[in-house]
Amino acid sequence: MLEARQLSLSIAEFALLQNIDLQINPGKVTAILGPNGAGKTSLLRLLTGESLPSSGEVIFNGAPLSQWQPKQRAKILSVLPQGSQLNFPFTAREVVMMGRIPHATGLIKDTEIVDAALNAVGGSYLDKRFYTQMSGGEKQRVQLARVLAQIWEADVSGDRFLILDEPTSAFDLAHQQLTLKIVRDFACQGVGVLMVIHDLNLAAGCADQLVMLNCGQIAAQGTPEAVLTTEMIQNVFNVDASIGVHPKTGAPLVIV
Repeated sequence: MLEARQLSLSIAEFALLQNIDLQINPGKVTAILGPNGAGKTSLLRLLTGESLPSSGEVIFNGAPLSQWQPKQRAKILSVLPQGSQLNFPFTAREVVMMGRIPHATGLIKDTEIVDAALNAVGGSYLDKRFYTQMSGGEKQRVQLARVLAQIWEADVSGDRFLILDEPTSAFDLAHQQLTLKIVRDFACQGVGVLMVIHDLNLAAGCADQLVMLNCGQIAAQGTPEAVLTTEMIQNVFNVDASIGVHPKTGAPLVIV
């Protein structure tokens, strides 16, 4: 389990997050929602150890996150940030192979995993293309393949977790759907998935648990049906919305 216990974060006496309690369970998809400035990315940084909380703690597979050695943690916790800066002419294969750095599985095995990860994101054709010559969407697919390759197989270190910050932001409709399928497939393998996403309907269609942040606090958490209500959307986004039912998935459908 990846768990936040009374997490708070303040910078220059300004509270970015306050008393966050949250559990990310293996085999489940959790989506964090909320308006700009709600604290979504700040929460991800605390949960991955990139930032330290002002108070509270993060528990990762039964132990404080701070007690994990970086290499051991990297074998089972992979993170796709909102923006990945890479200005060197690496090929797509070389970028994805970086995800295998924490492992000692050998070139043959790593090559097989890189092939599979590129194929999973529909990026096999990018194999020998230079990263600097790709479109924004292609770069995002390569980075997604990298973090997938990092936790592609189960490890004795503990349950695996995949953390994604706005993973569909640079994608067209087809690749948005492909990304959500990948997320669900990894969850079915026992991976705990946590992602920040702005599109409420995409979140409702793939997540088991939604967490609505507002002004650094959890305004609601639970199933999509419990969180996506007209009252909650009005309170958090100041938007009048209607809630329908998606004709294919049966998930809540936010109509504005």
